[in-house]
Amino acid sequence: MLAFPCLSGLVLGGLSVPGAAIVTVAVAGLLAHEAALILLGTRGARLKASHGAASRRRLLSLGAVSILAVTVFAFTAATAAWIPAAITAGLTVAVGVLLLAKRTKTLSGELFVAVTFASLHGVVAGAGAIDRSIVYLPAVVWAASFALATLSVHALKCRFKGSRPGRWTVWAAPTAAGVVIAAAALVLAGSPAGDTTVLALLPKALLVGGLAVVTVHPRHLKRVGWSLVVADVLTLTILGWLYA
Repeated sequence: MLAFPCLSGLVLGGLSVPGAAIVTVAVAGLLAHEAALILLGTRGARLKASHGAASRRRLLSLGAVSILAVTVFAFTAATAAWIPAAITAGLTVAVGVLLLAKRTKTLSGELFVAVTFASLHGVVAGAGAIDRSIVYLPAVVWAASFALATLSVHALKCRFKGSRPGRWTVWAAPTAAGVVIAAAALVLAGSPAGDTTVLALLPKALLVGGLAVVTVHPRHLKRVGWSLVVADVLTLTILGWLYA
């Protein structure tokens, strides 16, 4: 979820110094996540006692790298990058609150994190592009793609456990996938009401629709995960083709 929006931002917006700076901040934040969990005690008191000092040093070093990268972005980014940067910054602060509340592993928390990752496309692309459609529409595509994947995985778990709480997720994923497939079909049929950008979501929608009718044991979630990655590769390829 971190790699694909950043890659599409660099591909569609072009390689730029401020874009590379934002990618650096994003990677540093990802690397700092585990250290933050250890210091917060989420990984347990024993791990905090044994790795607390090392985690603190890691957070400080990654924080320094992030501050330097943000400074580079601030002095080199075009105006087009500031609005998406502000959106991503606000979402990141909210994710930090969810992390402190230990809510990032809930369905709503995972969906919020997915949207935050998707928003990175807008910042990276905005740093190198002027066309607003290149900045915002692909970010929406990634948000929808990651949301489909998250709902699908939770639906698989819910179907296996047979739990009633969150039972709606069993129908949410295939319903959303069906809407995307129908919209893509309209575009392919030549409907003037459709937006060709929806075609980039077709690989993920077809996969999620297939997972809704196939019984998959949770022990095979790694295979499901790699299948979702392949779908994201296809989405990235289609976005490159649509906006080339």
